Amino acid sequence: MTRLVTPSRRLLLAAALSAVAAPAFASSGKKEKKEGEGQALDPTYKLGSMTIPLIANGRIVNYVFVAMTLKLTSGTEVESFKDQEPVLRDAIVRAAYKTPFTRTDTWKEVDGPRLTGFVLSQCNTLFGKGKVASVEIVKQIPRQQLMPPKAGAATATNTGPLNP
Repeated sequence: MTRLVTPSRRLLLAAALSAVAAPAFASSGKKEKKEGEGQALDPTYKLGSMTIPLIANGRIVNYVFVAMTLKLTSGTEVESFKDQEPVLRDAIVRAAYKTPFTRTDTWKEVDGPRLTGFVLSQCNTLFGKGKVASVEIVKQIPRQQLMPPKAGAATATNTGPLNP
């Protein structure tokens, strides 16, 4: 009488893992350089999420959680930004209360061009002129989903240019 041998669970699991992991290990070897791969990308610095108040007619109508990325010029060291990040974040929040980054058509997003322009001017002051090439708003998440303001009812106070 012959006995049938059935593979154990461990053997099946090991075989499945080796089949999945084999291509990953094979591709992790020496890669050929493609054209343009030798160039270094411009460094970026990610600012963590900040809470920006949206103020209309002197009252806070909503908060928006904003995440931004600073695109640095080539040759700028990212490590130098870590020490000054709290100062930059503080300046952004203070400016958001003084001259709000509120849009007149919605209370779910900040006024992107005004906010990025202010952050860029603060970066030039804190880190040195020309070290930050651009500022990009990566994510905006409103705290509350509100109806858009009525036409002419929502006027953000001091919507002019920001002077740090």
